[in-house]
Amino acid sequence: MKVRIVGDDLVAWTLAGALASTGCKVNMQADELPLPESEAAEPDLLRLLQRQMDAGRLNLAASTQEADLLLLAEPDVALPELKAQIQPFLDAGVSHFRQQLIALVQPVAIGTTDQLQDWLDQLVSQSAASSAVSVVYWPAFIQAGRALESFLRPERILLGSHDEQATDFIRRLLNPFNRSRDTLLVMPPKEAELTKLAINGMLATRVSYMNELAQLAGVRGIDIEQVRQGMGTDSRIGFQYLYPGCGFGGQAFLNTLSQLNQELDSQHSSGLLHSVCAINEQQKDLLFQKLWRFYRADLSGKTFAIWGVAFKPNTAAIDGSPALKLIESLLAHGARVCVYDPMALPALKKHLPDAALVYAESAEQAVAQADGLLLVTEWKEFWNLDMAQIKAQMSTPLLLDGRNIYNPAALAEQGWIYSGIGRGRDL
Repeated sequence: MKVRIVGDDLVAWTLAGALASTGCKVNMQADELPLPESEAAEPDLLRLLQRQMDAGRLNLAASTQEADLLLLAEPDVALPELKAQIQPFLDAGVSHFRQQLIALVQPVAIGTTDQLQDWLDQLVSQSAASSAVSVVYWPAFIQAGRALESFLRPERILLGSHDEQATDFIRRLLNPFNRSRDTLLVMPPKEAELTKLAINGMLATRVSYMNELAQLAGVRGIDIEQVRQGMGTDSRIGFQYLYPGCGFGGQAFLNTLSQLNQELDSQHSSGLLHSVCAINEQQKDLLFQKLWRFYRADLSGKTFAIWGVAFKPNTAAIDGSPALKLIESLLAHGARVCVYDPMALPALKKHLPDAALVYAESAEQAVAQADGLLLVTEWKEFWNLDMAQIKAQMSTPLLLDGRNIYNPAALAEQGWIYSGIGRGRDL
């Protein structure tokens, strides 16, 4: 099968690598493979992409050459931009689509797939072409930090399609990833578009609900971690997305929530999700507020270490990361900020090129003479460090744990001043 992909973000690259690995001839609109500092620079994905290029199954070049499938994978693209992306292929001739199939893989506004189909049907009828071009909605559930794994072993494959031939084609394309059990769920495009938005809305709601509970737990002297474990044992709830923290990020995730909010606004029913998003923005300010209270509003001249600036572990992306707001607030109040992240520092330097930040090469280096340590991203390398040694390097043994990865009692025995999200000391 020949596949043409428009887009060059994490989703597009993951689709390119995975499909090429099954024998597809994939043409990608890009000049080079993802750079090491890009959000798509996940090691297993980069290795796969290089292997597919070496094998000749992945080609990087702008082209309108013959294809069985055109994948539109650029994020946050409205209907006019989608039409503009398709137009060059139509100008080259509908015959360039041997199967005449287009798939949208990024979240779109409800009704976009059908509107695009209507537009193409009109163009085909006006040109007296022999057959129509079919459009399907195939949202990618690709997770940053484990992009390749999340595609190769999908929990579900969602397809919005009215066309049985198009559905059969996508089913054949995905057979290599759908053999253990049939995870393909087919429904009309509008239902699929809302399903994708609704899933992310529900996940965000769970996180914000836990953050509200954590706020209550902190006030009442309750350990939210034990509450979380108790909630998760209920099979109707489970443990996924029950972790309180200092706010969620990720541009794709936030864009989906924004789209859902717009849809709800149009129906005057946006109360819950607006509250969910508002709670998340409040959480991003939580660590700074704790620090502000602890030092009685005097942060000027003090040094603070930040561990983690990526919006989640195992990714170099910082879009929507709570660390960005935290860093800006600390600098605005005259503090010295030293940051460390295993992957995301190049992205931070690009995002804040003029900021007076100190970039550390290790977690240990970041805390030297620090007046406080703020953990924002729960990278695995932070979990089992020698915290007694870390404490010995600091001016003040203050640890604000934005992801609740440490044991408050154990740190208290070492002499730490510890405050997490709904556990430990409530600063």
